[in-house]
Amino acid sequence: MRIVVAMDSFKGSLTSVEANRVVREALAGHDVIEVPISDGGEGFLDAWLLTHPQVEVVTQDIMSLDGTVRRARYGWSELAREAVVEVAEASGLTLTDVLDPWRYSSYGTGIQIRHALERGAQRITVGLGGSATIDGGKGLLEALGVRFFDEKGRVLDSFPHQLERVARIDWSGLIPEAHDIEWRIASDVTNPLLGPNGAAAVFGPQKGLPQADVARYDEQLAAYARCFEHDLMRLPGAGAAGGIGFALYQLGATYVSGIEEAVRWSNLEKALRTTDWLITGEGRFDDQSLHGKAPYGLARLAHTHGVPTLVFAGQTDLVALPDVGIEAVFPIVSRVMSLEEAMQQAAPLSTATVSRAFRLIDKDA
Repeated sequence: MRIVVAMDSFKGSLTSVEANRVVREALAGHDVIEVPISDGGEGFLDAWLLTHPQVEVVTQDIMSLDGTVRRARYGWSELAREAVVEVAEASGLTLTDVLDPWRYSSYGTGIQIRHALERGAQRITVGLGGSATIDGGKGLLEALGVRFFDEKGRVLDSFPHQLERVARIDWSGLIPEAHDIEWRIASDVTNPLLGPNGAAAVFGPQKGLPQADVARYDEQLAAYARCFEHDLMRLPGAGAAGGIGFALYQLGATYVSGIEEAVRWSNLEKALRTTDWLITGEGRFDDQSLHGKAPYGLARLAHTHGVPTLVFAGQTDLVALPDVGIEAVFPIVSRVMSLEEAMQQAAPLSTATVSRAFRLIDKDA
């Protein structure tokens, strides 16, 4: 059979490219087409690099999360004067073993963007997802020259972010290169900045924010957002990546679907016209997956071509599947184990589960 494999990343375990590779190992004897995919989070940069052979990787030292210096990458096209920045590279959950959204800053992502601007970028696409921060994009803007003041007129530092102390914003230092370029945010979510569907409530707990602190943090984000001249809190994706979407909207960004971008870059649509199955998956396939995340978007696309989909996930709690051609969802964990063990064993668990599923399919074929 001809099978398209387009796995999203298993956060903290496998990138999209790695997940595709381990699934392919289980499909010996089949004609397999691997498509790197991302919905804006981890793997977004790699998906762009693998589908744009003439571009280059820019690697630099940046100050990440708590001010620790680390190496981070972004993509650069000299011909198009375009940069692709993945938030997870400099501000990601996988960069630390200790989650602390009260302190962590998006400054490192801003440094990457500043470097691209000073290099002459005319278009910057920022993949939002997998961040460890909920700083409303304050650090990112500081890296671009924006200054934040407290009630006494003192300039606030970036580390820790001190979001709760922001009382006034000075845009006069914004670097000139940030004006008159095309800003785009690529995301898998359309959440606003605030409220029950906002950055703190929906994504805070996975970044280490205790449930008991969500309401207080949301209030602090609201106070911070009111310091901006433009009320852009409700725009789709403003709450993505801990509010980095909101900050980029202040610079004039437009929203694009991360998964639609990745599909556009790849040969996926062409491959689906002549394939028998689509295999996709992610670390956790749940209700959030049905609101723009990669596996759901890919299944919908395959369904339009009459191609059935199988989803393989680290965890799933979905009972009812949407009518988009998903034939089954397979959790890869086959016995009782800790989350840490499951993440460490994601590769062999995925290979074994796909092998079992396709032995049944081959038998019925």
